[in-house]
Amino acid sequence: MKLSVNRLHVTVGQHQACRDLDFELSTGQSLAILGRNGAGKSTLLNALAGLRQVDSGSISLDQRELSVYPPRELARWRGYCAQHQHDAFPATVLETALIGRHPHLDRWAWESAHDELLAKQALARVGLENFVARHVQTLSGGERQRLALATLLVQDPEWYLLDEPLTYLDLNHVMATLALLQAEVARGKGLIAVLHDPNLARRHFDQALLLFGDGSWEYGAASTVINRDTLQRLYGHPLRSLDDAGESWFVPE
Repeated sequence: MKLSVNRLHVTVGQHQACRDLDFELSTGQSLAILGRNGAGKSTLLNALAGLRQVDSGSISLDQRELSVYPPRELARWRGYCAQHQHDAFPATVLETALIGRHPHLDRWAWESAHDELLAKQALARVGLENFVARHVQTLSGGERQRLALATLLVQDPEWYLLDEPLTYLDLNHVMATLALLQAEVARGKGLIAVLHDPNLARRHFDQALLLFGDGSWEYGAASTVINRDTLQRLYGHPLRSLDDAGESWFVPE
């Protein structure tokens, strides 16, 4: 399945997130979106998920524009995870993970034993297998973030669109989450994620999209697009490039 973005123009108020953005990405590939705070990364991700209108241009899945997909069908094709999770009502970890099955159920159907099995398997993949009965509002920020990812695994979409999925995670869980996402891409899923660490983006993602905050952008292979010169322009801060075992790492001067 191919995601096609054609001459996309997205604004927030008077701010341009992107202007005439063009790229194509297929399932089995991953894309990291980088930029300063307020550059429009989350706004663009919302547009790619079909959750906000664009000013002009088009976004298509397999040559069908997102706007023509019924909401339930679109929810089976793409899973979206926002920066922050809001839990307005009491629920357990298992009940929250089971929300991921809702796009696959009939309107008045209840979750089955098979759905519950899928939810428990997803919780185990993010290290929350012993949390099924915990109240979701008792979780730490990192635990809640991993639960959000488990809910998407239960949803099992073709595309994962994640807004800062590494927020609140310690180093161990950052690396475990990146390995899990790479495994999903390896089994044919598409991945688009907003990140703040260019080193992780360069190391773990196929493609990169840099948003410069004025509507301009740069897209290409992460190993090529993410370099010292582009990052200094992107973040407005001098960087030093360190090379180790054939890998380049960028640190502030």
